[in-house]
Amino acid sequence: MVTQSKYIKKTACPQCGSKDNLAWFDDGHAFCFSVDCDYKFYPEKEKSTPLKLVPETPFKSEPVKLLKVTYQDLPKRGITKETCELYGYGIGVFNGQDCQVATYKDQYGKDVAQHLKFRGKKFRWIGDMSKVQLWGQHLCRQQGTGGIFLSVFEGETDCMAASQIFDHKFPCVSIPSGVQSAAKFISLNYPFLDKYYRVVICFDNDKAGELGAEKSMAALPKGKAAIARLPEGINDVNDLLLAKRSSELRDILWKAQSCRSDHIINGADAWDIFTKKTSEPICDYPYPTLQNYLQGIYPKQMITLAAGSGTGKSTLCREFSYHFLRNGLKVGYLALEESVQRTLMGLVGIDMNIPLHLAAQETIDQEELKSSFDKITSSRNLFLYNHFGSIEPDILINQIRELATVDKVDVVVLDHLTIVVSGVLDKIGDERKALDLITTKLRSLAEETNIALLVVTHLSRPQGKGHEEGADVSLRDIRGSHGLVQTSDVCLSLTRNQVGDAAERSRLQLKILKSRHTGMTGEVDKLLYDQKTGRLLVYSDDFL
Repeated sequence: MVTQSKYIKKTACPQCGSKDNLAWFDDGHAFCFSVDCDYKFYPEKEKSTPLKLVPETPFKSEPVKLLKVTYQDLPKRGITKETCELYGYGIGVFNGQDCQVATYKDQYGKDVAQHLKFRGKKFRWIGDMSKVQLWGQHLCRQQGTGGIFLSVFEGETDCMAASQIFDHKFPCVSIPSGVQSAAKFISLNYPFLDKYYRVVICFDNDKAGELGAEKSMAALPKGKAAIARLPEGINDVNDLLLAKRSSELRDILWKAQSCRSDHIINGADAWDIFTKKTSEPICDYPYPTLQNYLQGIYPKQMITLAAGSGTGKSTLCREFSYHFLRNGLKVGYLALEESVQRTLMGLVGIDMNIPLHLAAQETIDQEELKSSFDKITSSRNLFLYNHFGSIEPDILINQIRELATVDKVDVVVLDHLTIVVSGVLDKIGDERKALDLITTKLRSLAEETNIALLVVTHLSRPQGKGHEEGADVSLRDIRGSHGLVQTSDVCLSLTRNQVGDAAERSRLQLKILKSRHTGMTGEVDKLLYDQKTGRLLVYSDDFL
């Protein structure tokens, strides 16, 4: 009897470079599900290292010398030598086989990878695909793009055909690696696409192209993107060129209708919206009273955590993140005032019940350390931002957008907002205005990408007793012009008397200042910082 192998994990493909399309099965074989890749692996046919369920290091492509190419007309495509030279599409030889070669550049204009096409519609990537831009992006204007529309096509030859039809006067780009990766590459190049007045998607006239276009719409600027439909009998733009129907392309692209514009609807027509299943919480909170009051953390929520300096905001964020990870969520963690190593020490230390950043190296069991590290990271659900200090808000927004759309995280933790604002004060000059601008963008991003966003912020200095001395926190104490309070769905505060006796210094009070979903506010869990374990634990007053 033949037993069917079972799927166990996905990793990067060494042939096409896809991030997670190579599926591994429990009998040791692997198969790439990329549309344009035929890579397969069978352990009995190739010598390889034993299959590891958790790779020790992420996949990295081996350095490969790029092919030399010659340029010529492509008569079967109707594309001229001049167009091929402009875009960098030529003829080369790989392992003794003739192939068409599309040379891709990185953001600095350097040749970094090549997409090879062989007879029989076989494809292969060489070089470092992780750095590639959209095909043709290096030819597009990067500044002064107001009022200009950009067209995005499915393949290199379609892109070149369209550009040739327009005498190379209008910007045309295409996605690098098949329609199944369209949304990914559009998300990665969002800052470039967002510069243009209008973005028109014109993929192949088939089901795969239609699905890819619809998925790409979700990653594009709202109200700016449109899908162009090709006429019946025409599969792609190159077919228009070959059929001598080039004049039709201008109308097809310019008349494309936006599919994501906002609409006002009559209430009587909203039954389907009214009866649609509402969002379910993606996870509960790790503390019982907090969970009882808030009823879980939801997609599209923006949760603000406010406290004085040194109160324990980062410690609480790590407790939240550890809880989310243990419940199967994907977490993006952006700690701007601590290193990646310190964040990992905190998370692994929670699992080991040891404050690793304080423990002597010789007292740590290395096997237990590695086991806890693997427990937290082996699912590949934790994404850490390797940056320290202030950052431009637009760069931050794009990083979070990439976490949401490319890495598909469920929760993003931003610790903390105040340092982001410090990076633009020299330009804006007004901290309150800067906070309002950034928080509005963050709130819109959470809504757009369906993530839960936990934002840490500092408090304004009160008169009299300071927050570091345990002063109570209200909404008016949150730094800014109240914009952060208004845009947040949940506002939490954390208080601790840092100058009291030993017992007081270890006790923290968690409080809900705002809850848009449930309306329940007030003091919730009392937390105790355990010096021996480094954990924040719930305690009751009669415990001490």
